[in-house]
Amino acid sequence: MKHNIKILHLISSLTRGGRERQLAIIVSNTNFDRYPTRIIYFNQHQNSYLDEYGLNNVSIKIKSKGKLARLKELHQILKKEKPDVVYTWGNGESVSILLLKPFHKFKFINASVQHGIRLKKFSHYFRTMVLYLSQNVVANSVAGLKANKIHRGKLLYNGIEQKFMDPLPNREETRQLLTEIPEKTPLLISVANLVPYKDYISVLQALNQLKNENYVFHYLILGEGPMRKEIENTIHAYDLSKHIRIVGHIEDVADYLKVSDIFIHSSQGEGCSNAILEAMAAALPIIASNTGGTSEIVTSEIGFLFEYKNAQQLAQQVKFLLTNKSKAKQMGEKSFKMINGRFTVDLMMKNYYKIIYQVIYE
Repeated sequence: MKHNIKILHLISSLTRGGRERQLAIIVSNTNFDRYPTRIIYFNQHQNSYLDEYGLNNVSIKIKSKGKLARLKELHQILKKEKPDVVYTWGNGESVSILLLKPFHKFKFINASVQHGIRLKKFSHYFRTMVLYLSQNVVANSVAGLKANKIHRGKLLYNGIEQKFMDPLPNREETRQLLTEIPEKTPLLISVANLVPYKDYISVLQALNQLKNENYVFHYLILGEGPMRKEIENTIHAYDLSKHIRIVGHIEDVADYLKVSDIFIHSSQGEGCSNAILEAMAAALPIIASNTGGTSEIVTSEIGFLFEYKNAQQLAQQVKFLLTNKSKAKQMGEKSFKMINGRFTVDLMMKNYYKIIYQVIYE
């Protein structure tokens, strides 16, 4: 048995997103004496996890431009590092490793299955083909494996950090400082990039219905992206400006979640959503679109699932929680218990080490 197992993680970038955060948490919690680890990435972004998780000293940036030049540089890095395992986080990265693997002796893990659906798009079918060609496959949801018809894959659910679970010393004071919204006003929140895949328009349609029925609420949007202008225009068209604020990009969303009352997540497809899990860790009831792997984590005990783009159904669920505060509180408490039982960083790391061990020795 090897004294240690050297692992290289290959990812496009460490910009802020679900897979990038899972990788950052894994590497920052790795036992380096047993599992010496490096991250190789291609693209540099300002809003990345490199500084937040102290990953600069264990990361290698591919400096070359152009696909062939990058492939050659990656080949040289692999020759120098001599990893036992290469763990890829995207389809492009997986293709690069498939091309280089014949020249090296490492075991290959393809962990590019981070969504629970497969759309009728060439890129999605191509990803499935690459998964079939890969030596080992890891997904963060059962739905992701099923969508790609993978029967030999391994499952690694995300783990949520302790900072999302620690209570605030003074919730009301923090809420006022962050939001200026009085405690008596129910605070709804979403955390997701402003992209078409995250269906904010249906959420705004539902909230417009609530406004027209004179429900009291305020909605925070934590995220940034190319759809910001369209979302702002829709807010203005529905005359919701007094009820909604786009906070934009926030590095640490934990406090915002802890001062909120209801979490809303509408997405075309998720694997194991970090945003939902983080809201659960903050003891919030969840309302989420029933797509991908979301039903694996959101049960009737902790919230509601609605049909994707069904704004009417979403509105009814929000209304229920607004008018049944004791039930909403009970759901939030069960959310918190579920996180501690199934989705901690310690559990994720144990499963991660188990996967590495199986790949090397079984």
